Amino acid sequence: MPDLSYDSAAPLNVTVDPLAQRPGARISRCEFDNAEGDRVAGYLVEPDSTPTAGVVYIHTTSGAEGFLPDAIRLAKAGGIGLCLQVHYLDDQVASIRQSVQSIRRGVDLLLQRTDRIAGVGHSGGAMMMTVVAGIDRRLRCVVLEVPMAGLTHHWRNTSHPQIVRMRDAIPADLLEATLATMAPYDAEHFIGAVQRPVLFQFARFDIGVTAAESEEFYAMAGEPKQQQWYDCGHVINDVAAYEDRDRFLAQHLAG
Repeated sequence: MPDLSYDSAAPLNVTVDPLAQRPGARISRCEFDNAEGDRVAGYLVEPDSTPTAGVVYIHTTSGAEGFLPDAIRLAKAGGIGLCLQVHYLDDQVASIRQSVQSIRRGVDLLLQRTDRIAGVGHSGGAMMMTVVAGIDRRLRCVVLEVPMAGLTHHWRNTSHPQIVRMRDAIPADLLEATLATMAPYDAEHFIGAVQRPVLFQFARFDIGVTAAESEEFYAMAGEPKQQQWYDCGHVINDVAAYEDRDRFLAQHLAG
């Protein structure tokens, strides 16, 4: 496995810029130092009182805003949410490593406020969250939205038009060399080591992740685990998915 160790006691140098006050929730832009690479930027959503629990969210398709409504609901219920996005860099391994480490540094940040932390990830963010959950025992539970066994599988096999165009534009030898460097970070190497409850949320009409790929990845996970399927595409916008996610987090973040 790749070495993803880091100094969790290193200063975060957090900056917080308030954006909006909502009933029961204070929304701010925030930045903090990553364990390697660029600073991390996202949204910090705080409750009016001392947080009872915290969640690190990371979204791929919709950026840091993707899980912002979740974080606002969390704050209104007394928790603190940190919304991040996957790092996009030309160096694919650096992109993965910085995304993984940003989650872990986000956990460091929230642990300054509460000792009960969960992780929620979407798509590529779900795969990065799997890596973290497989090596970091500080998460009490994890929600994985439209995940699969790894980015290398997605790049090599998907029929998603954007990935197909990218794949066709890259010389075959360069593509294989790139996939070889990414492979050690694939979620399939980490999911079996996750020792916390996991909720998998899958989409029946996802053009990027097939039902077979979803079921394959779910089978790799140990117990306790559960899966839910929704009639939607890759960006899960079924109200039932929000309710299922909130209920799962409330159950496993309870005192």
